Amino acid sequence: MTRKAAPASPMAAYAARARELQRLAAVGSARRKSAGVAAIALDGVRSLEGARRRLQAHRIPTEILTAAMELLDQL
Repeated sequence: MTRKAAPASPMAAYAARARELQRLAAVGSARRKSAGVAAIALDGVRSLEGARRRLQAHRIPTEILTAAMELLDQL
């Protein structure tokens, strides 16, 4: 039986959770897009605030940005 290694940091765990939510969301949905964007924003940052800053630094459609920020709040 293969066992997945535990994420190295809390942000890695949050990114993994966002990827799981992305996988479970309907293809093409805003939820799927926003979860993917959140997962990317969480990769390599040290805090949720860092992920928020990363999101705000890029041009992302308002609907997706808002949903990604809300997802970060839920994590």
